[in-house]
Amino acid sequence: MATTSDPSVDLITISPNNANDSLLNTSDEFRFDDYRQRVVVGSVYCLVAVTGFVGNVLVILAVILSKKLQTRTNAFVVNLATADLVTCTAAPFTALALLSEDGWPLPDAICSVAAAVYFSCLSCSVMNLTAISINRLIVITKPSSTYRSIYTTKNIAAMLVFTWLYPIIVCCLPLFGLGRWGYSIKYKTCSLDSSCETSKLFSLVGSLLIYPVPLVILFVCYFKIYRHLKGHTKKMIAGVELSDTSVSSSTRKQSRSFSKRQVEITKNLFVVMCAFIVCLAPFAVAIMIPPSDPVIPWTGAFIIFNSAVNPVIYGVKHPHFKEVFRHMLRCRYRMIQEPSGCLQKFRH
Repeated sequence: MATTSDPSVDLITISPNNANDSLLNTSDEFRFDDYRQRVVVGSVYCLVAVTGFVGNVLVILAVILSKKLQTRTNAFVVNLATADLVTCTAAPFTALALLSEDGWPLPDAICSVAAAVYFSCLSCSVMNLTAISINRLIVITKPSSTYRSIYTTKNIAAMLVFTWLYPIIVCCLPLFGLGRWGYSIKYKTCSLDSSCETSKLFSLVGSLLIYPVPLVILFVCYFKIYRHLKGHTKKMIAGVELSDTSVSSSTRKQSRSFSKRQVEITKNLFVVMCAFIVCLAPFAVAIMIPPSDPVIPWTGAFIIFNSAVNPVIYGVKHPHFKEVFRHMLRCRYRMIQEPSGCLQKFRH
């Protein structure tokens, strides 16, 4: 049932799956009824879900098999890949809803759970990207001893749990009467049920709790990294580091080599963040323009590409992931350098 529109839609409704009927548009008459368009959008979800599933499994297996990839930063990369993997697992339910001509064909509870899982994982991705940006800021700007003292095994475990627990708590608010997950008649997907009077309030509260602070932290961290690297480059050009006679030449070379490697890793992860923003931006812009109802299902489908693009970025730009991927795809596991204990046992 259509309700009154409100252009101030929130980012918690970040795909057509939970595009709240009363929030996204001023046109109460629009329904995503064109079955041919729904087939195309549903096919996109299926295709990206399959490729994203395979790609993220490769990321996780690469870290399991290569000791070189078992770093503190990659703990968050694996966590991000896990969130993307679960997102790809939940996406086919969206495709099923789109391809069903007579509404949602399964029990309503399945639709509700699928929607909640989808958006919990999407929110988890944002939290992981934020955690990665903080990790990169500390490793680039602070001494290695400070970095190791902060990123202990226990602290990393606590951070990883938080990136999941917080979004899950927010997405469980409908269990306490604030909004309701269900089938969206308007967009033919599993989403927030617009017939519930508190769905609009849930969208607002959920958006404020999940998105603004992490996105600000992301931009601030990478801006500080940029400023630090720019200042560091100026010092090197001026010969400040070379004038430090208390440090041996070999030590300075090792430090520069380490810094260069970390800078390259940081650049790659910055590209991952940019990919997320690019995938999110079309939908975010569309929901701010009231007459954009017809493009919302398409821009919403574009968001799921983020769950499949990260493994491609690692495979193209990250030298360590690229090497391990190549050996894995060619089934040449013996060629993987610095094999993990798990891989060594597998070889035997």
